[in-house]
Amino acid sequence: MRSASPLATHEHPQDVLGAALGFAKSGAAVALVIVTATEGGAVRTPGALMAVSETGESAGYVSGGCIDADVRLNAVEALNTGELRKLRYGAGSPFVDIRLPCGGAIDVLIVPNVTPETISMMYDRLDNRETVRFAVLATGDIQLDVAPGETPLFQTVYYPKLSLRIAGRGADCIALARLASASGFALHLQLPDEVDYEAVRSAGIGTVARLTTPCSLAPVEDDRSTAFVLMFHDAHWEAALLKQALGGPAFFIGAVGSAKTHAKRCESLREAGMSAHDIQRIRGPVGLVPSMRDASMLAISTLAEIVDAFHTKEAVLV
Repeated sequence: MRSASPLATHEHPQDVLGAALGFAKSGAAVALVIVTATEGGAVRTPGALMAVSETGESAGYVSGGCIDADVRLNAVEALNTGELRKLRYGAGSPFVDIRLPCGGAIDVLIVPNVTPETISMMYDRLDNRETVRFAVLATGDIQLDVAPGETPLFQTVYYPKLSLRIAGRGADCIALARLASASGFALHLQLPDEVDYEAVRSAGIGTVARLTTPCSLAPVEDDRSTAFVLMFHDAHWEAALLKQALGGPAFFIGAVGSAKTHAKRCESLREAGMSAHDIQRIRGPVGLVPSMRDASMLAISTLAEIVDAFHTKEAVLV
């Protein structure tokens, strides 16, 4: 029984569903496994998704590795019987030989024989950066828009991937792009230099647009799950790119540079007529850990601040 390569960690629902489509296109039946509840220190949260084919191939994970192999076996059996399976691991589970190191419990629901059409519809919505409201009915059917009065076995909401747009040049920019791509972000770059542009294109780590002049910026498609980072040390690019980002709904707008550089930046923007409210939206110097001068460490620090800002925003909304 095979799982996806450990180097291909399908984690976001869009990636798991994309792998599931691949299984289905090869002619294999597919089960979706959903974490429905957790207790204690479980690694994954309710809604975590795994796809398993009838041949035992899988994508995604529902634990830190302690139950995934058994879940795959149960998913293949569910595909053979065509019946929903509810499983509990850890505290209160009948599987006395499978213990969770965290001391908690994980409940999973296995939905067999999910149609390629359903998988494709879910994938397409996420790929189009739409929210997916996902429910499993008692019949085993998956419904994306639950009708009033219906009481599904489980329901959750899947959101599009976090999106990162980077404008800049050089090692700092490329290091952040590589890290964000490896972390599963939807990545978009605006680069002025031919060398950087070709390096990103050949690496296939995101979509890339060539910057020519500050007065002719191509339109961008930022949304509420987008972070923008200005990684220029060239002052003449800053005003146009920051104005473009501030004109959209990005939840995070940051810029590299020292505290002194950022103070000068803010003063220049103020003199150019930018409002105090907009200037306050710009985080600088960017990075959760201050004064990172190595490109790789700056990338880690910057991505950490973006993730922290997103989860802080989500907590406020909840």
